[in-house]
Amino acid sequence: MAAKGSMPGWGWGLITVLSLSTLGSLVAFAMFYGKYNDSMRQLLTATEAGNDFVRADERNRDDVRNLVEEAKKSRQSLVGYLVEGQQAVMQRATGNRRETVATLDEKLKAIPGADSQPMLGVINAREAELGNLRNQLQQADAARQQALADLKNEVERVGAVEKRHQETLSGINSQLRQVKDEVDGYRTGTDAYKKELDQRLDESRQAAAEAEARLKKQLDELTVQKLIVDNQLAVLRGQRNQAVLRTGDESALVDAEIVGTNSADRTAFLSIGKRENVVLGMTFSVYSTASAIRPNDAGEYLAGKATLEVINVGETTATARITSEARGNPVVKGDVVANAVFDPSKKYKFVIFGNFDADRDGLATQIERQDIEAMIRSWGGELTEDMTGDVDFLVLGQRPLIPPRPASDAPFEVVQEYFRREREVERYDSLNRQAQSTSVPVLNENRLYTLIGKRPADRR
Repeated sequence: MAAKGSMPGWGWGLITVLSLSTLGSLVAFAMFYGKYNDSMRQLLTATEAGNDFVRADERNRDDVRNLVEEAKKSRQSLVGYLVEGQQAVMQRATGNRRETVATLDEKLKAIPGADSQPMLGVINAREAELGNLRNQLQQADAARQQALADLKNEVERVGAVEKRHQETLSGINSQLRQVKDEVDGYRTGTDAYKKELDQRLDESRQAAAEAEARLKKQLDELTVQKLIVDNQLAVLRGQRNQAVLRTGDESALVDAEIVGTNSADRTAFLSIGKRENVVLGMTFSVYSTASAIRPNDAGEYLAGKATLEVINVGETTATARITSEARGNPVVKGDVVANAVFDPSKKYKFVIFGNFDADRDGLATQIERQDIEAMIRSWGGELTEDMTGDVDFLVLGQRPLIPPRPASDAPFEVVQEYFRREREVERYDSLNRQAQSTSVPVLNENRLYTLIGKRPADRR
């Protein structure tokens, strides 16, 4: 039995055991706590390292979980799966597994429109363009094939044409050689014939020279004879024209007689008609007797006592309207009528030139000459341009006026008009001189009206 106040032996053993257990627990705790801290540090480090691959907020995304599941199926980590997927995409997109998205973007920026469109859209667009280009290429190739075929056909055609041409040329050359041989033969005979012709030509030239000298002598003789005949013709023409209008032979100008009158209708009846070629509108001057048809001292023929205009033509008679009549000297039966243009048995020939005032407006113009010409033609007269030997009357209007000579720098039209008028004046004077030298009667407009009995229109 242990002493009072002392611990039994088993108590001390228990304390020792408890102490050792406690110490062991403390030591174990310390060891486990250290390992815990190391584990926590490793966990934190692993968590931070894992965040570099996927963050906690991303782990719950459906697409991330799907990727994780796909990676597990392939027995790969998510990162390995993604890396391998990227490399496969780069291999398909660029042909280089080591390309990155950044480098791919840089390359896409160099392609027009690729940086703003999906790659599949760009690829589809490029495929469409390639399809169009392939179609165009096929069409171009078909056109090329057709062109080659056409070229081949054309080459064959040209070859055939050249062959035919060569054959034709060979034939022509053969003919040319034959013709050349014939020409050489002809030349030999022609030289001799040429000498003979030259000799004949010399003889012909000598004979022609002799004939020319003989004909020239005859021409000179005929020229002298012509001058003599022209002088005789001028004398005879003067005598004939004097006989037409000479004083004392006024009956030669009488064309008809008044066989009756009608004072109520102011008409007169003439002794000529269709048989004498009387036409409607023809006018006549009325004289009491044939002796009244005579010129005065100035050579002017006086107006008749009245003027007539034919309004009806019968076979042997004509009815005329009295267009003017002298007061106190009426038209009566037995009066005679005259018209210098008209002659029942002859056609008078006239030359008409100058400016006329047919419409009596106070302005004489060249174009109004046509009115005089038309009247003479309608009454049976004949017009000619030149003063030939058979001209009976020269009717001259007013002499054309010549404008001032244009300056050296005047327009061509002005110069041309000046020379035209100058030529007209020269012809006017030349016709007048020819008529005077050949004794052809010259009638001005008033004298013509007097001799034909035409009453001019009143001046406007």
